[in-house]
Order: sequence, then C-alpha cells, then structure tokens
Amino acid sequence: MFYRVRGILTPFLLAFALSYLMNPVVTYLEKRGAPRGLGTLVIYVGFTLFVTLFALYLVPRFLVQLETLAEVLPQQAGSIQSRLAGFYLRFSRFNVPEPIKGAIDNGIERAEEALAGFVERTLGSVPGLLPRLSLLILVPVLAFYLTMDFPELKMWLLSWIPDRWRSDIVGLMIEMDNSLGSFIRGQLLISAIVGILIAIGLSIMGVDFALIIGLIAGIFNIVPYFGPVIGAVPAVVFALLKSPLSAVYVVILFAVVNQVESSIISPNILGEHVGLHPVTVIFSIISGGYLFGFLGVILAVPVTSIVKVTLRYIHNKLLQ
Repeated sequence: MFYRVRGILTPFLLAFALSYLMNPVVTYLEKRGAPRGLGTLVIYVGFTLFVTLFALYLVPRFLVQLETLAEVLPQQAGSIQSRLAGFYLRFSRFNVPEPIKGAIDNGIERAEEALAGFVERTLGSVPGLLPRLSLLILVPVLAFYLTMDFPELKMWLLSWIPDRWRSDIVGLMIEMDNSLGSFIRGQLLISAIVGILIAIGLSIMGVDFALIIGLIAGIFNIVPYFGPVIGAVPAVVFALLKSPLSAVYVVILFAVVNQVESSIISPNILGEHVGLHPVTVIFSIISGGYLFGFLGVILAVPVTSIVKVTLRYIHNKLLQ
C-alpha cells in the first residue's frame, strides 16, 4: 500500500524530519514550565511565519536572478573564451601544448552546458511544483501533531520491542540521537549563516547573482572540508568576469567567512557532537560521492556517525 501511495508520502516524511529537529526545542520549553501543546504551537507558528516571509521575499528575487543568468550565460562564456585567448597569446612563448588548450576549452564548454542545463531545469520545474505546494502546506500541520505527541509516539514504538532487547535498543538509539541529532541541527544552522554572510558580502561587493551564489555556498557548506571550496568556485568565476581585483576580494571574503565559521560559529553551535577523525570524514565523503553521487556526499558524515556508534556499541557488548 505504501508503495502504491509513495507519491503522497513526501509531506509525511518531511513532517517527521521537521518534528525530529524541533522536538528538543519544544522539550526545553516544556521543562521550563510551558504546556507541550502551547510550546509546540509557538514554535511552529513562528517557523511558519519565518518560512512564509522568507519565501515571499527571496524566492521572486532568486527566480529573477536565474532568468538573468540564463540570458547572460552565453555572453559570459564568450568573455571567458576571449580572456583565455589573451592568456594563450601572453604566454605563447611557453608553448602551451594544444591538447592542454583543448582540454581547457572543452572544460569551459561543459561547465557552460551544465550550468545552462541547471538553470533551464530549475526554471522549467517551477510550474510543475505549483500543484505540489498544496501537499507541502501540510508539512507544518502534520509536524505540529507529531511533535505534540512525540513522547507518546516513542513509547508506542518501544512497546513493540521485546523486553529482553528493549534496554539495548533504547541505549543505542539514545547514543545515535546524541551524536546525530545535534550535528544535523547545528550543521543546518551553520550552513544557513554561511550562505547569508556570503550573499550579503557579495551584494556589498557588487558581484552579480549574489543570492544564487550564497544559496550554493550554504548548500555545499553542509559537506565538511570540500564544501567551502566548491561553493567558492562560481563566485570567483563571476567576479573574475568583472575584474581580477573583484575575484581577489571574493577569495578573501570566502576565506574570512570560512575562518569565522570554523573558529567561532561551529565550535559554539556544533561542538564535538560527531567526534569523527578528519581522515574518516574525508574518506566517507569521497566514498559516498563515488557510490551514490551528490546525495552520498551529503549523507556521508551522518551515516558514518551512525556506523561508528553502532560499531562502538557492538564492541562494548562483545567485551561484556
């Protein structure tokens, strides 16, 4: 039955994820003396208002920038080609091999095609998304009811676990929640802050498509180590079309924001919730991308964290 109705399951899954993310805040308010229903109502009314204002203010501007990008993209690609021609002429005495020139030109053409395809798909998907908005409107409503009854839901799920396994499974789930839940909430908040800072900085510098670049930077910031570098590439390219000095300023902006994020924002928001070695994180990201593409890159660290908690728990049980 669930397979047959899989097309309408998205709002329910999103509602469960939202409820999982918001439950600690509601629990905190409940411990401070607020009734759980009232705390849930306050949190979700505030969340719904924030999302509504965010969408009304930013989504139209985002679509305008996408349309502008689709119009100027061929011109920008031609500008890059002309700059490369000047580069080849300036360094002709070094006899740059033709295969290298061809590889660079081919890479630029592919990047242009990929970016143009992304813009066209994004703009083309907007009309198709409108009928689904009615389902997405259900997300905060469903999440409200799930969050309000979250303790009862957990007790109901636990009642299905046999008594001899219950303590082990509860202990394992608590460890996973402590390691994973705080990381996901913190990383989403950090990525949002980074994206906003980048967009504001680029707007002050006068770099075109600051909103799009800020969104890309925020999304890729979810990926540790590699994300900030990937997010900086489109910003540097667009700034370089304006002037080399603008590209230098953009590099400085990303370096400053990344330094602030790593030294101030992340330690105060995220702390050491995951506790994975940097080599483990890098290996998991590369492996996730190799096996499952971009989705694997995004989910690599959370899945590795779950695997670590599970292996540590099994190790402790074997020692006992």
